[in-house]
Amino acid sequence: MMIDIDELANRIHADVFDVAKTGIPLGVFPNVFQKIAFELVNYENFNLEYTVAIMLSAFATAIGNTYHVRIKGKWVTACFLYMILVGRPGLGKTPPLGFLYFPIRDYDQRLLEQARKEYEAYAQQQAVKKDGDVTELIEKPRLMQTVISDFTQEAMLSIHYDNPRGIVLLVDEVVSLFNSVKRYSTKSNLIEDLLSAYSGQQLKAVRKSEVFPICIPHPCINLIGGIQTNLLDEIFRKEYVANGLTDRFLFVFPKNKKIPKWQIGIEQEKRPDTMSKWSYYINKVLNIPCPLSEDGITPQPIVLDFSEDARTYFYNWNNSIIDEVNGIEDDNEVESRKVKLNGNAARLALILQVMRWAAGECQMDCIDITSVKGAIQLIEYFEDSYKRVNALSGMDEPNRNQDRWLAMVGDTFTSSEAEQAGQRTGVSRRTVFSSLKRLCETTPPVLQKVKQGVYEKVVKRCTTALCTSALSDSSENGGEGKVQSAEVQSADSAQEGGEDE
Repeated sequence: MMIDIDELANRIHADVFDVAKTGIPLGVFPNVFQKIAFELVNYENFNLEYTVAIMLSAFATAIGNTYHVRIKGKWVTACFLYMILVGRPGLGKTPPLGFLYFPIRDYDQRLLEQARKEYEAYAQQQAVKKDGDVTELIEKPRLMQTVISDFTQEAMLSIHYDNPRGIVLLVDEVVSLFNSVKRYSTKSNLIEDLLSAYSGQQLKAVRKSEVFPICIPHPCINLIGGIQTNLLDEIFRKEYVANGLTDRFLFVFPKNKKIPKWQIGIEQEKRPDTMSKWSYYINKVLNIPCPLSEDGITPQPIVLDFSEDARTYFYNWNNSIIDEVNGIEDDNEVESRKVKLNGNAARLALILQVMRWAAGECQMDCIDITSVKGAIQLIEYFEDSYKRVNALSGMDEPNRNQDRWLAMVGDTFTSSEAEQAGQRTGVSRRTVFSSLKRLCETTPPVLQKVKQGVYEKVVKRCTTALCTSALSDSSENGGEGKVQSAEVQSADSAQEGGEDE
């Protein structure tokens, strides 16, 4: 039996770096990309989870509008991801972004140099025309740019128009992107464009230099940036939750928030040329042509279907989510995020298929079952991150006694009663339902779900102090929090005259 050296080395590194504790399904990636990730962790001190997630984002950007995936029937989607890297300052969100996106920035630089040469020829032609000479007309060149970081809504659309393949909004701090909405608030703002692009709807904008509006028929906008944990409220604002923008993001939130120490002596080791390897695979994808229609602006992507067994597996997974949602009688308990998971799962399957093709492991004639299974594992990882981010965002709200409403309901209560109590105490509906879920999941649980829409306090006559303590412990210790005993709670109640707060 032949032993794959890279696979063996990756298994050893997985044990050394405690990959199992991270929850990231590293095994869904080809061995060559696992090896690249471990090299960056070892020699550059990068965080493994950020590194792997950014790999997915960079590949999605490189693919752009060259390939689409058919989810079901006429539902076809481009290859893009909205991704947020969550973590405390110093955890290392920015360095892997710079490294892994370098080949695409370098690609942009080559496009810039090409555009300069074309523009020089165009300028010479214009000068000749002024003298009355008849020459072969040269079309005014367009500067194609992929990576943009500092932009307005108009600039973003203009750049995308000139680059039908697709663009990426790459920002160190994603909060700056959300804050830009406040600076450039118009009837058609950036957030609305992101929502439309996610749904595959065409984008239109008026350029000051053009008589007619520009139209982007097949937008492909990737988005990635970091955010500090203390700023999470900015992206969980009521309006972003209500319009569904937050639900469209994939979150990366490492369980281990310790900054790794620098290794003494690592500089004396012979370093592998990780950048050359990574650049080779990214450029292999960037070299895939993006055919355009006769108008020169409409991409004509290759649409990949699922293989028969992959489709069956994907549909069964999606149907299990549908069954879960259909089993919920109380509309207030339906999470809109769940029904949007299929789109991101399909896009992740396409990315994995291309990564495996680049590594020489498969063909590009369809999305096979290996890629689909890997995508679903990635979705599970991202959803676990989201749940922890959502819990943390709730704890960071100005009103930290967010569960005062719990003292206003009986030992057994309905979700509607919880919502009404929240309204009386100034707590948002989202926070109430988020708290209900968290208080059921904390260890040990504060609440238990009796049936759909009905909850029961595990420890009777739950006080605000108890609930706040449970949430605080759970958030800080990864769900391993401890709840006060019934005896302690009883003593608290006695001190308060036996009345709930």
